[in-house]
Amino acid sequence: MKNSFKNILYNAFGFIFPIVIVLITTPYIVHKLTTEIYGVYVLAISIIGVMSFLDLGFGQGIIKFVSQYEGRKDYEKINKIIGMSFFIYIAMGLVGFILIFTISDILAKNVFKISAEYVQTASLAFKITAFGFFINFIKAIFLNIPKAVQRYDVSVKIQNSIWFCSTITIVVLLYSGKGLIEVLIAYIFFQLIGLIVFYNTSRKILPTLKISICFDKSVFKEVFGFSIFTAISSVGGSVIFRVDKMIIGRFLGTEAVAYYQIPFMMVQMANSLLSAITDHLIPASSSLFYSGKKIVVLQNLYKKYTKYILLLSTIINSIFLILGQNLLRLWMGIDFAERTGGVIPFLSIIFFFMSIATVGIKLLYGLGYSKVNMFSSLLGLVSYMLAMSFLIPKLGILGAPVAFSFVLISHPIFLFFVGKIISVKQNWTYFTIGKCGLIMLVVFFLFRVILNSQIQNYFIIVFFSFLITLTIGILGVLLKLINIQEIKNVYSSTIL
Repeated sequence: MKNSFKNILYNAFGFIFPIVIVLITTPYIVHKLTTEIYGVYVLAISIIGVMSFLDLGFGQGIIKFVSQYEGRKDYEKINKIIGMSFFIYIAMGLVGFILIFTISDILAKNVFKISAEYVQTASLAFKITAFGFFINFIKAIFLNIPKAVQRYDVSVKIQNSIWFCSTITIVVLLYSGKGLIEVLIAYIFFQLIGLIVFYNTSRKILPTLKISICFDKSVFKEVFGFSIFTAISSVGGSVIFRVDKMIIGRFLGTEAVAYYQIPFMMVQMANSLLSAITDHLIPASSSLFYSGKKIVVLQNLYKKYTKYILLLSTIINSIFLILGQNLLRLWMGIDFAERTGGVIPFLSIIFFFMSIATVGIKLLYGLGYSKVNMFSSLLGLVSYMLAMSFLIPKLGILGAPVAFSFVLISHPIFLFFVGKIISVKQNWTYFTIGKCGLIMLVVFFLFRVILNSQIQNYFIIVFFSFLITLTIGILGVLLKLINIQEIKNVYSSTIL
């Protein structure tokens, strides 16, 4: 079994590093582009995410089945899976490219509320995005191969290096007087570099890998039977995390997109750490299950990871709940923070409850229960879309996080199925959630008494973030959520 601590560490670094870069560079990028043009930039990148459903779920399929057959040393089957995925990705990538390119003018002129002086720029930006979508789409094949063989260290190193170079290049371009179009071209260039690097790396990691475009009906049936449900879940995720910006752009204008995107990005990126450090559970659980391990092993895996993910979520979202608005004031300015409508506290609470499903989602993918994830995603999506289309026009920016809370409607049903599949009692899950919720409540009221004024210094925010973390850790030990021996086991050479 691959070292789980190494995967956790690299995945954690893979999200912390970009967050640091974003914190440093975003105020400058927004300032140079202006809030309205930055809103167009966010919409352009969001289009790539929304259209990602065209991969038909083969991204997760690559991770699951390559890890499954790599464990069985069936490299011929792996080559068939990659070859068929290549065929699907090229075909659907071209569909996405043509679609985005074709509707670019419509999006700029009729869909989004963009000032007349920026309509042509926005239209060109969306057309450039079409090229970025195709390159990013093909890159996803080779990006998932290191993950499938649990070499997250390789994936993280490449992604972080490209992210850093891309961001620095964008800053340099803006400093030299360039604008949105040049920024998007630079973004696409580095996506192309990423494609080349991941391709070469995949060949090194799997020396038996032979890249060819082919279509095998039996392989397609096997992978598609799993991936189609993953694809539908992916649509739900893309809509949940992308379309809200588009609806805001439609009703409130692209400037409002920037005022919502910045605080949302802060909370989302921090919470993405939880998903990142559990990504290795997909290939790990698949390998465990198909190697004949008993369900009790997966049950213990679920309990341990869920408990510590919830604790980490408690720390992250308590910090944002207590200090998030102060951080936004220091980072983006008082006027910017005031115009966001105080969405950070809402988002912090929602992301805390969303983290409940993090481990279950990864394990069910690894075990082949993508159908359960799909139904949960769709239920949350429908609830969210109905709420969003009504609340954003009525409440403005604040309507977006209120509508976002409706994605939680599916969680009780999802947890019920996870409990049935992995044989975990519902009482254990809700009791653990209750303990973490109690800790969050105690910490919130304790530090709100201490922090009764605005913080004027980053170092004070860091200091109180440390105190919040320490307090949660102490309460976690007292409530028996933290077990030192379990932490030592995670540090050891096995996932269990």
